[in-house]
Amino acid sequence: MLEIKNLKVSIKNKEILKGLNLNVNPGEIHALIGPNGSGKTTLANALAGKEECITSGSAKLNKNELLSMSVTERAKAGLFISFQVPPSIPGITNFQVVRCSAPRPTNNIKTDIPNVRQSLTKYNNDIETLQLKGDWAKRHFNDGASGGERKKNELLQLLQLNPKIVILDELDTGLDIDALKIVLSLIRKNQNKYGWIIISHSSRILKKLKPTYVHIINNGCIAECGGVKLLNKVEKEGFTNV
Repeated sequence: MLEIKNLKVSIKNKEILKGLNLNVNPGEIHALIGPNGSGKTTLANALAGKEECITSGSAKLNKNELLSMSVTERAKAGLFISFQVPPSIPGITNFQVVRCSAPRPTNNIKTDIPNVRQSLTKYNNDIETLQLKGDWAKRHFNDGASGGERKKNELLQLLQLNPKIVILDELDTGLDIDALKIVLSLIRKNQNKYGWIIISHSSRILKKLKPTYVHIINNGCIAECGGVKLLNKVEKEGFTNV
């Protein structure tokens, strides 16, 4: 589904990624680990289309070249990326953000009204699943929300938008133990719907997710690939010998 070939990314004339290759298929969880500054978040930013990232190589989603698309086109193609620190947008509600991101109405009252009702019902059910506050849909987007609530809100958006590839950067930021359990359970429940790339420094959390593949990024490339056993190796030896 997502095919990355020889991806190189430079920021401010400094090459960060130096020819990264990665394939992600539906139902797979790919854990990205590595030292600080190795290029994990740069990969997410480059795929998202952040302006500061100067790219070469290829990153195809369902055979469509992402690197030639605008940010909006990448999202519409099925790419979903979370922020390390999700922003707030006072003046627009949480539900309005999702509705603005959804396909435009057809102007057919027989289909549009039921679709809106169905979307709102699903949205409210997912709010309950994530244990967000009952008035969450009406609250301004992340305004006054805790770090954990913001992370949950990203997953709430994910469930409504139904993308193809999901990239979660620093999944556990701001989550307490109970919130983390809810989030991990949600990912496991929806694993087969999407292809997943999860960036984290916590091997404990990644072990609970049981990733399909674990990749160590070092010096701008994938230096080593394996399974959960690779997490154990890194815990014992660190990244020094990679």
